[in-house]
Amino acid sequence: MIPRRRSVKATANANESVPRRPPSRIRERVKRLRERFVFQRELRLRLISAVVLIPVVILCTWFDEVTFAALVLLAGLLVMFEWFRMIGAGRLKLLTGVGYAGIAAVSVAALVGSVLVSAATLAAATLAAMAVASRHRFDIAVRWVMIGMIYTGIAVIAPIELRKGDDGFGAVVFVLLIAWATDIFAFFVGRKIGGPRLWRRVSPSKTWSGAIGGLVAGVIFGAIVAAFLNVPLGLATILASALIAVAAEGGDLLESAAKRRFAVKDAGTLIPGHGGVMDRVDGVIAAVLVTVLLGSSVSGEMPASGLLALLGRPL
Repeated sequence: MIPRRRSVKATANANESVPRRPPSRIRERVKRLRERFVFQRELRLRLISAVVLIPVVILCTWFDEVTFAALVLLAGLLVMFEWFRMIGAGRLKLLTGVGYAGIAAVSVAALVGSVLVSAATLAAATLAAMAVASRHRFDIAVRWVMIGMIYTGIAVIAPIELRKGDDGFGAVVFVLLIAWATDIFAFFVGRKIGGPRLWRRVSPSKTWSGAIGGLVAGVIFGAIVAAFLNVPLGLATILASALIAVAAEGGDLLESAAKRRFAVKDAGTLIPGHGGVMDRVDGVIAAVLVTVLLGSSVSGEMPASGLLALLGRPL
C-alpha cells in the first residue's frame, strides 16, 4: 500500500507550528551576556563576603590563641555539619552528636596538648563515630564517616598548632593571605581568560589559566607578608609560597571531587558567592596542613617559628 503524501498546505502549517531558532550569532551574544552577568554577580558576592569575613578572621587570629581556637572550632563544626549532610548522614542524630563532641574534644586537645595528644584524640573520636555509623551501614558508608572525621580533625588541629607561640599570628596570616589570594585570583583570571580545563571530570569550571594566575598571586602575597614579618625575600620564600598556593588549589580540587561523588554543587549556602563553609575553607585546610609540615621540619615544637626560620629568619 502506497502511503499518501502530505499536502503542501499541511506541511506549511506544520512548519509554522515549530518555533524558529534565533540566528547563531544572537544565541552566542545571549550566552556571552549571561556568562558576564553570572561572573559579575559571583565576583560581587565573593568580594562582599571577603570584606566581611577577612577582618573578623584576622582580628580573632590576632587577639589570642584561645579566641582563634574557638573560631577554628566553629568552622570545624560547620564543616562537619556540611560533610554529614553531603554523605546523607545529617538525619542520624546520634552520629552527628558523636561527631560534634569528638571534634570539640580534638580542638581542646590541640589547644592545650601536643600534636600526639590531639592526634590520639582524633583517632578515638573517629573510631567512636565509625562504631555508631556501622549501625547504619545500609544507609551510609562507614568509610565516608571516617574520611569526614579525619578531614575535619585536620582542619581543626593544623591551624591551632600553627597559631601557637609568638610567631603564630604572623605565620597564620602568611598562609591565609596566600590561600585567599590564590582562590580569588584563580577565579578571576580563569573566568576572564578561560582556556583548557584543569580537570574537567572533577571541576569543569576550573582552568589552567586560573590555576597559574592563582599561583602567581599566592607567591606575590606571600612575599608581601614575608616582608612585614622581617623575612628576607629569597628563593625559600618564593618556593614555600608557591607550594602553599599549589596546596590550596589541590584542596579545592579535592573537595570538588567529593562533591562530584555525591552529586552536589555546593556543600552549603551559608556564605554568599562561595556556597558553604567547606567550599570556603577547603583550600585553606590543605594550605595550613602543608605549612605546619614545613614548619615542623625545622621546629617540631613550634611550627610557626620553624616556618619563619625556613623562610630565612634566624631562630
